[in-house]
Amino acid sequence: MKRKSSKKGQKVCRWQSILALLMVSVMFLGACGQKDETGAADSNILTSEAEAQTEESSDGTSETTKEVDKSIYMDPSQNVETRVKALLEQMTLEEKVAQMMLPGQAALAASDVTDYGIGAALSGGGEAPATGNGPENWQGRVNELKQAALDSRLGIPLLYGVDAVHGHNNIFGTTIFPHNIALGAAADEALVEAIGEAAAEEVRATGIQWDFAPTLGNALNERWGRTYECFSEDYDLVARMGAAYIRGYQGERGTDAYLDDSHVLATAKHFIGEGYFTDGDDQGNVDMSVEDFDALLDSGVINPYTSALDEGVRIVMTMYGSVGGLKTHENKHLVQDLLKDELGFTGFVVSDYNAVQQNSGLTYKEQVTQAVNAGIDMIMDSDSWENVYNSILAAVEEGAISEERIDDAVTCILRVKFEAGLFEEKIGGETEQALMETIGCDEHRAIARQAVRESLVLLKNDKVGDVDALTALRNATDIQMSGQKAYDLGSQCGGWTISWQGMQGNITRGTTIIQGISDATKENGTGLSHDVAGELADGKDALIAVFGEVPYAEMKGDRSVDALTVSAKDKELLDNLRTALEGKDDIPKVAIIIAGRPLDIDEYFDMFDAVIMAWLPGTEGEGIADVLFGEYDFTGVLPYTWMKDAEDIYLKKDAALAGEEVDAEKVLFPIGYGLNKAGEQIVR
Repeated sequence: MKRKSSKKGQKVCRWQSILALLMVSVMFLGACGQKDETGAADSNILTSEAEAQTEESSDGTSETTKEVDKSIYMDPSQNVETRVKALLEQMTLEEKVAQMMLPGQAALAASDVTDYGIGAALSGGGEAPATGNGPENWQGRVNELKQAALDSRLGIPLLYGVDAVHGHNNIFGTTIFPHNIALGAAADEALVEAIGEAAAEEVRATGIQWDFAPTLGNALNERWGRTYECFSEDYDLVARMGAAYIRGYQGERGTDAYLDDSHVLATAKHFIGEGYFTDGDDQGNVDMSVEDFDALLDSGVINPYTSALDEGVRIVMTMYGSVGGLKTHENKHLVQDLLKDELGFTGFVVSDYNAVQQNSGLTYKEQVTQAVNAGIDMIMDSDSWENVYNSILAAVEEGAISEERIDDAVTCILRVKFEAGLFEEKIGGETEQALMETIGCDEHRAIARQAVRESLVLLKNDKVGDVDALTALRNATDIQMSGQKAYDLGSQCGGWTISWQGMQGNITRGTTIIQGISDATKENGTGLSHDVAGELADGKDALIAVFGEVPYAEMKGDRSVDALTVSAKDKELLDNLRTALEGKDDIPKVAIIIAGRPLDIDEYFDMFDAVIMAWLPGTEGEGIADVLFGEYDFTGVLPYTWMKDAEDIYLKKDAALAGEEVDAEKVLFPIGYGLNKAGEQIVR
């Protein structure tokens, strides 16, 4: 196949360029001499539906590329496969490979997108535009790159992706929903679908058409830092919640809403085996043979992905980890043979962030080659996209990657772009501008507040005098709240919020837990004060302590057995409270845990009369007050088995692999446990 000249392509010999220019000149002169009946020159000879373009190579010579006939692939009345074929057959090898690139926006100039015909771009966690972190800044940068793609030779639209894993969480002022572990506790499919739709609107408002969510792992070891990104350890619950989220993000398959301009492409991730890593290592190994792992998938672990495919997901992301020591990003058995051939997936497969760099191989070219030949269609490499580009071209030249594999990958990418209506998308159009009004709007915040209410899990509600602790709390007249997390919006939201790892403090707009409780109690004159040191002021007739984890994300959130507990500052708080509460058996003592997973809290559990797991509730902290002081009851149940001792967490995976129950003597609370205000076990 003849390649076009480019900065990275092969140079065209000077005599070829001169000959090409002479041929164009002859055609042009001939065209000028042909008049129609009105005396006008016939301009259709060179243009009409086709466009002749000339590009200048790095040595100053030029090459006339083939004329581009856009009449079919730009025609929305044609079917998708016809449009894909009409476009693919006009693409040079370089243009095809450029479609396989997924660079970070910070590493891209708009001219790169135009010159190369780059197919996609992303913003990683916390990777805001250089101009700022407001919605308008994002919209401006995204649309700049999207327009640059339309200015390329073929005008193939750019696909822009982002980690919007619990709302459009990178941007200041958006609605931040509870993380997936909380939604697994709520187990309300209609609610999750509504969250997905609301998040999609806020994402699409900024011009972004692709969301790297949801996570479909079934985590069996909460030492893993991505536990809160998973809905449950129960793969059937994961399948239901994941399908609902995808339905919300994309619109229901088979309806006019599906992948329209107010929805986004979802991503089923991370294919496949997350949750089975040894010791909860984020990028670790599933220690199984190929045969045993296939049997594990057949036992139900594959169910979240088959449900996602049934729901119409068009993009799948592979996982960092390994199975039997082989990285998934080079595992042809899983990607090509299972996902594409056996399950019939016809969308495209994307690698995780810079993950190809972990493949086997002595050189980066070998690592990239392994990924492409395994069936990965788009390579996410934030900073080294030119290295990926050159590596694939060189591998094709050497025969290490076939041109048929390149055509297959690009066909899948183009198919998704056509299916998602990107070729008809109006950059900065009316729908996009209207959706800007939805960012952080009251309606979306109301959905998030509902999600907080439904996801709370009541673990304990003992008697204080003649009534239960939560009734005694509502009867209190002077409440003390303790703990920095009571007023810490950043801790409430957790990781993947404004920055990759998240951060503590007033990081965005929202309502803290203490503000929500203050609003709920001030009408009846209840006093409310706050303490961070773990002291108890005289005259207080109730205590609410808020404690748990500090924000983290994925690998930096991995924990050793000893570290799977509350933060160091909160340990100090709880130790001080233990002393301060001596002899205070007559007041209700309520604990609210802010964490992305079950923690080793057995030593603190008996300090409190009532214990509530609030997970990572997001920006709408008043949802907690709605249940504590309002008419709403507790409806959430644990989506994970909560072990007494973190040292015994490994037993969960062992039991799951053996098809057995976890030893009840080792369990603090079983999966599915949760009480209502009456003290009854919630049954689903």
